[in-house]
Amino acid sequence: MEKIYWWILPAIVLILAAAFFVIKMRREKVKPTQTLYVDGLKALLAGDINLAFHKLRQVVTQETKNVDAYLKLGDIFRAKKRFDKALRIHKELSLRRSLSPEERLEINKALALDYIESGDHSQGISALTEILKTNDRDAWTLQALLSEFEKTSRWDEAFQLRSRFLKQKKEKDNSILALYKVFKGEDLASRGDYHKARLAYKEALNYDERCVPAYILLGDAYYSEQRLDEAVTYWKKLLEIVPKAGYLVFNKLEKTLFELGSFGEISEIYEQIYRENPKDSHALFALASLDEKKGRTEEAELKYGQILEIDPSFLPARLSLIRMYQESNQIDKAKEMVETLFEILPAKVEDFVCEKCGYKSPEPLWRCPGCEEWNSFNI
Repeated sequence: MEKIYWWILPAIVLILAAAFFVIKMRREKVKPTQTLYVDGLKALLAGDINLAFHKLRQVVTQETKNVDAYLKLGDIFRAKKRFDKALRIHKELSLRRSLSPEERLEINKALALDYIESGDHSQGISALTEILKTNDRDAWTLQALLSEFEKTSRWDEAFQLRSRFLKQKKEKDNSILALYKVFKGEDLASRGDYHKARLAYKEALNYDERCVPAYILLGDAYYSEQRLDEAVTYWKKLLEIVPKAGYLVFNKLEKTLFELGSFGEISEIYEQIYRENPKDSHALFALASLDEKKGRTEEAELKYGQILEIDPSFLPARLSLIRMYQESNQIDKAKEMVETLFEILPAKVEDFVCEKCGYKSPEPLWRCPGCEEWNSFNI
């Protein structure tokens, strides 16, 4: 018995030593992998994607089960616009059976971003819609889907989704919903379907009575079919509901009333606006321009001066005065105006500026092309 014991004891010692050695080796192997992974994350946070890529690639070489490292490698490929490689990594990850629900969600979001940023919006929308089948309240996915609907002019779907947001938040601001109807109407009008376009614009006004482009475009749609009286009706309605935006249809009204043989009405319209708001520079400028056309130069000059007292940066009035001074040979006055013009010109080159990102446009816009903010031009 003692002989057997002395044979077994060394064997047990050898087995324990081997087990200890294996465990130690495994721990030593895992430790550098974890360090590489953390280094990779730190590099990502620091914006050094090349270093992050190098570290994370080492991680997945040593530890193929590190889903997050693979996921971030794919994200780096996307950032480098290597969309084919990003898609391949994320698709291969999505086929793994051992994924947790959280990991699967993140992988599916990454796939959606791969499609969207590569310009494949149709596949991006499909991927986002697929996520919502199992995560129908995921805020990021819902917002990304809304953005895709807007980018691809799918206004009906954008309308439904934003309506859902407003209902969930118990908000009543329908101004963007109204603009969706406006943009849908513009699409219809571009195809010559002015009847359906007008219906869309009128729907917009049901959601937001102060929707400026709906009034403008309703008038345009009627004008396109030579229904001039109805065009004038909606442009006048804009003057009544949103008088500060009325100047956007002044030229349209003048032209159409002239065609109707009712041009005399226009001065009454401008005078009424000015009476109700004596600081409305646009209405006063329109009246001054009419005075000029009628040869009443002194009255026109006086009104242009009044405008510059209200708003010294109102460029059309300043330019009109310079021209009038030159025509009447008042060179000193013209020179003084020009010198002042150079002082204000850098800040007044564009008429419309996005309040959020500073994007400049010579035309009124209802959504900023720069930051995609709605109603940010203070029109």
